[in-house]
Amino acid sequence: MNRFDNVFGGILIGIIIPILTLCTFWWGSYLLDLDIQLWAISGIILGIVIDIIFLSKLLRRFYYLSTISLALLYLFYSIGMFGFFMGVPIFNIVLGIIAGIYIGRRMKVRRQEKEVFQKSLRQTAGFSFVVLLIICLSSAFIAITDPYTGVNLQGMLNLSFEVTKPNILGVIIIGGALLLFIQNVLLMKAGKAAYRR
Repeated sequence: MNRFDNVFGGILIGIIIPILTLCTFWWGSYLLDLDIQLWAISGIILGIVIDIIFLSKLLRRFYYLSTISLALLYLFYSIGMFGFFMGVPIFNIVLGIIAGIYIGRRMKVRRQEKEVFQKSLRQTAGFSFVVLLIICLSSAFIAITDPYTGVNLQGMLNLSFEVTKPNILGVIIIGGALLLFIQNVLLMKAGKAAYRR
């Protein structure tokens, strides 16, 4: 593993640990009726301490994680990204790019043949496609069932015409298809570039 791999892994793993401890302490304090702010801060601090102690050891296993661990990690980030941007799926394609980079570097570090890499990259693209499709469908459901979606879009984009249900459906179908296509193209390109690196 080179410096890029250490930084790349450090960011992906280093961020998720404090997020997990924050969420655990946050919801735990809420359920137990404790001081949420105090416990949330404690959760972040604990996550940072865990990073300091264990991150270097975890990095050595970064490109040897099991398929289930990788899938769970990807799902966690996908749901978090979807929630952070309040149901707008555009930014979820970034995770597809990251998945492509990961697979490219994983195959390179593990000295896998090009054929093995290409098969793994296609499987990763397929999994990312399904996850983004589910995210897009969830976003579409929210947009269609919310009676204020049209009005919100008019105000947000400063449109001079009324946004109707057919307009919204058109944006959902075309935009969703475009997102899926863009993610697939970028994931494949990122994976190949990472493998050649």
